[in-house]
Amino acid sequence: MLASILLSFFMYLFFFVNSKFKWYCMGWSFLFMFFMILPYFYSSLGISYVFFEFFVDSFSISLALLSCWICSLMIIGSWNIFVKNLNKISFSLVVSVLNLLIILMFMQKNMFILYLFFESSLIPTMILILMWGYQPERLQAGMYFIIYTVVGALPFLLSLVFLFKSNGHLTMLLEINFPFFYSDSAKSLWWVFLLLAFLIKLPIFSVHLWLPKAHVEAPVAGSMILAALLLKLGGYGLVRMILIFPKFNSEINLFFISLGLVGGVITSFICLRQVDMKSLIAYSSIGHMGMMVSGVLSSTYWGISGGVMMMVGHAFSSSGLFYLANLIYEKSNSRSMLISKGFLSIVPGLSLSLFLLCSVNMAAPPSLNLLSEISLIISVLYLYFWYFIPLGIMSFLAGVYSLFLYSSTQHGKISSFVSPFCSMKMSHYMLVLLHWAPAQLLVFFGNSFF
Repeated sequence: MLASILLSFFMYLFFFVNSKFKWYCMGWSFLFMFFMILPYFYSSLGISYVFFEFFVDSFSISLALLSCWICSLMIIGSWNIFVKNLNKISFSLVVSVLNLLIILMFMQKNMFILYLFFESSLIPTMILILMWGYQPERLQAGMYFIIYTVVGALPFLLSLVFLFKSNGHLTMLLEINFPFFYSDSAKSLWWVFLLLAFLIKLPIFSVHLWLPKAHVEAPVAGSMILAALLLKLGGYGLVRMILIFPKFNSEINLFFISLGLVGGVITSFICLRQVDMKSLIAYSSIGHMGMMVSGVLSSTYWGISGGVMMMVGHAFSSSGLFYLANLIYEKSNSRSMLISKGFLSIVPGLSLSLFLLCSVNMAAPPSLNLLSEISLIISVLYLYFWYFIPLGIMSFLAGVYSLFLYSSTQHGKISSFVSPFCSMKMSHYMLVLLHWAPAQLLVFFGNSFF
């Protein structure tokens, strides 16, 4: 594990990318790190490892593997940055630093250090949005992103102060008792403060406005890492808090479960009214994360396991969809589904790729998303049977807006804005395969997530 961290520091050899070979070496080095970490996943399925100030179990190591995989696809998918010479050295440096911060956050055993790396990941992401974003509104999107996440994390820091005062430590491996309060309302407020930072980062409905803005203005690499990794930071922290304080303050948890399910239904209807491809995919992420929050806050074995599978499966599907949306944008110079039409007749390979990833997004079998949704539905219905109404609507609308995204862009009359000579390269197919294949094959390793 330490070797994989040291590899991040030695990647500076590839920062001065002056050739096509070095650019791809930068991307493949992340995959090399992935295969270096992979043995730790199999050796830590039932055992947690502690070394120096780091802590590794099957949950954290699976998200660290996901981080290396997605960062590799980010580098390879951002080929235009190298071709157009858009600060390519700075870009590779920012991606490497962001990957290192995310991995270090996943391997922390101290809650305060976890908070530091949780907040530090905002800085490289902000740089990605501001320096390589597409539209002039990226400054406003960056401000939304920073204000929501930083302000939401300050109550979490205050909750850590009360925890340290009561226990004398913040190590997650030791017994941590919740602080003593004289009233139930103070106890409930402390629990809300502890969860708020992670719920905003997911994000849960009502504090989600930063996500569509950040996705629309971010470059393809920024959208991929936002959807695949930064949302998972919130999910990781939420699972850790539930594991430390199981079944604590269930009334507040029921409120957030209801908010997540109702918000997922609302955002699913919002997806049907979107004309911007990236906005539709961003709002669909909010619906999926709402279901994941509901399962994790149920504090059940099936709910937490399903939440972990949902995080991994959603990372591959949403990252791949954002990559394909960027390909369509490059060929039609518009993200509007009213203009980008008729790709089925001129780029059938793109249509096949989009259909495969939309099928994963709607949890069609045999994807990991289907297994995760089944376990999440079981865990939520265990709490309250009438939750089947929002769960059924969300599952149905997921198929509706996924097919709406596919049919709106691939069928219809070819727009005059679309170049008839556009085609897909082998690297595009490779990236789609590296997004789609893991989401399908990991269903055979579902027992490992449980």
